[in-house]
This record gives sequence, C-alpha cells and structure tokens, in this order.
Amino acid sequence: MNNLIGDGARGSINNYFYKTKLELPLYDIKNSKKPTEQIEGPRVPRTIHESSKVSLPQRYEVVQVLGKGSYGIVCSVRDLNSNTNNALLAVKKITNIFYKEILIKRAIRELKFIKYFRGHKNIVSLLDVDIVLDAPYDGLYCYQELIDYDLAKVVHSSVLLTEFHIKYFFYQILCGLKYIHSADVLHRDLKPGNILCTLNGTLKICDFGLARGISQTVLQKANRQNSTNEPVQYYNLDITNYVATRWYRAPELILSHNEYDKSIDIWSCGCILAEFYGRKPVFMGKDAMHQIFEIIKVIGSPSKELLETYGSSKSWTVYNSNMINYKKKEWSEVYPHATAQATDLMENLMKWVSKDRYTVEEAIEHPFLSDVRNKDDEPICPYGEFDFLYEYELHSMQDLRNYLVNEVNTFKSEKKIIFNKSHSRSQMTI
Repeated sequence: MNNLIGDGARGSINNYFYKTKLELPLYDIKNSKKPTEQIEGPRVPRTIHESSKVSLPQRYEVVQVLGKGSYGIVCSVRDLNSNTNNALLAVKKITNIFYKEILIKRAIRELKFIKYFRGHKNIVSLLDVDIVLDAPYDGLYCYQELIDYDLAKVVHSSVLLTEFHIKYFFYQILCGLKYIHSADVLHRDLKPGNILCTLNGTLKICDFGLARGISQTVLQKANRQNSTNEPVQYYNLDITNYVATRWYRAPELILSHNEYDKSIDIWSCGCILAEFYGRKPVFMGKDAMHQIFEIIKVIGSPSKELLETYGSSKSWTVYNSNMINYKKKEWSEVYPHATAQATDLMENLMKWVSKDRYTVEEAIEHPFLSDVRNKDDEPICPYGEFDFLYEYELHSMQDLRNYLVNEVNTFKSEKKIIFNKSHSRSQMTI
C-alpha cells in the first residue's frame, strides 16, 4: 500500500483538517489584500499522500499515481466509504493556481466548461471539486470518473484496430466536439492524450484548461445592454495562437496572428484520424518551423496568397524558402491500407485554407461514418452559447482567487441540491 499518511502526520491523521469557513491565506501581490470569498463546508479529516503531495478527505486512499505534468498530478483513489472495493475515482490536482495567473485562469475554465458540458457521454464528468490551501498540498482537486486509458495509449499499443474500431472511436470524438462547438466553444487542445477510453470503448474528451468561448452573439448582447455613454467595454478577448500541442496544431496557429475559429479543432481531428492508421502522429515537428515543414511534405505548400494574408515573420520565411515548391501527396500514398472513404475524410479535415475544412457536422455526415452513426448520440448543447464575459470582470489575482472559490462553492451547492432531489425520489419509490 502507498504511504497514505505523511511522516509528519503519521498517527495523527484525525488532527489534520482542511480548514473551511476561512478566508484564503493568500495575498494579492499588488494590493496586499486578502480575498473576501470563503470556502464553505464542515471540517473534514484528511488523508495525506506525502510522495505526491496530495491531500484528500479521509474517506479516500491513493491507489496509484497515473500521471504528472506541468499542470499537476492525476491519481486513482479508492472510496473507503463505498460498499465495494472497486469504487475508484480519478483525482486531478492542479497546482500553483494561487500564484500564477495563467494557471488559475485555466483552472477556472476547466471547472466552468466541465460543469457546462456535463451530461454528454463523450465528455468527461466532474463528480466533485475541492480547494486545499495548506502548502505543499495546495491546489484545485477535481474528482472525476476513473477511466482506464487515454486514447494515445490505445493507438500506440499493439492492439489491433479494425476499420470498425477506427470509425466508432472517431465518431465519438466528433459527437463530443459537436456538443462543444454548438456552444460556440473551441477546445484548442484536442489530441489522443486528452481523450479518455473506457474498457468498453467509450471515448470522453477531457482537459478544458485551454478551451475558450468565442460567441459573437454573447459580445453583441453585452454591447446592447451597455446603456452608458462610455466606450464599449466588451471586445474580442486576446486569444493567443500558442495553443494545442504542436503536433496537432493547425498551421494558421503557427504562421498567423489573425483570429481563428472552430476549424482549428477540425484540423486536430484530422491529425487524430490519420494517427489511427499510422499508429503514430502524422506531423511530428521538433519546433514550430519544422512542424510546418512536416505538414508541407504531406499536403503540399500553401499558396503565396494565403501566406501573404498571414503576414507574420514565420509565414514570410516559408514564402521565401524552398518550402514553397512542394507538391501535395495523396493520403492514399501516406496510408495505403486506409479505405478511400477514410482518406477522403482526412483530405477534407486537413486543408491549408481553414474555411475549406469540414465543419464537425459535415464530418459526421461523411459516408465513412455511416455504419456507426446513431443520430440520438449527436445532440447539441441545450444551454446555448457559453457566456464568457466573466473573464472581463477578473482584473487581479485577488479577483481570480475569489472567483474560483465561488465557483467551487456553487458546484458543491448544486451537487447537494441534486443529491437531495434524488434522495427524495428514492424515498418516495420505497
């Protein structure tokens, strides 16, 4: 068994409490003021997993560390209060969120988007959320359903993937993406490592820390409601082009500083489809310009007119180099064992001109997926376009910390209401 109780807490676990109803013990660096929001809930004894710096309610024990990254750590945990020993969850601890603006913004987005998209079977579910304040265990803890693998492990394994497997997997990715895009949200980091795969083959999109809302309707509505004579406060947020893991990044994100749209996620889907057949990423650039070269070697050089619209130093580097003279390969040459329908779909997902790529709806309609389609699995988000205007109201680290605490409290309150309603119905049934 893992060391569930740290050396400093061994034998005194019941004395280690997650202190609640306290102001965050953090200070705004600029204003030196404490946040005013408070974390709600009773005092809860904690279990410490010292080697991974994880602090959990005492009902949980860490089973295994599943992964570590710049964001933090993911562990599998067992619920000791469950009637079965197989009641396992995944806990994602996002670290350094109280000290780095970019990380707390991503944590807020992750929480808001998973809440907004909950209920879709191809998007990961959030079961609970927690904030721990005591260093070195501090961070946002997201409790999610434990899913056996990520898609990267499946694709890069020696497991045989039939044409049916590829169709079924890819269709599920598109169904989840359709739900996301219907809310005018970009995922911006689609890749096999951010898609989970259960033992029965159900795929679930996860990791929404880079996702962004882009609804022009939301902006226009906000502007109409601005009845003052002051200049309009709402404008397009500065959406960075440095998004998505390089190998799955649409070329315009590397070569252009212009605005982009949902087609960047479509490009990533095309890369994933190709990876199903090659069992490795199709474009494996070592840096930004090498990534462009890898793309050019397969889909040919972009037109000079397109490069001129990009207007960046990188695009001019391509314009003035021998990279401008490459002919396009046929996808059937790259993947000779892929069917004509599969390569045709790749062709329409990975185009230089972003507006010429399929939409997610068009991709779902493609004949390649006709024998795995079930229109009941293709809903759109019933809550409409995602309202991202909250981001305009968060001007300091103090604002961000308070907002995160409020989001956690709201989630817990909603969860309690849902539980009480469910409990009442079960009693009525009895």
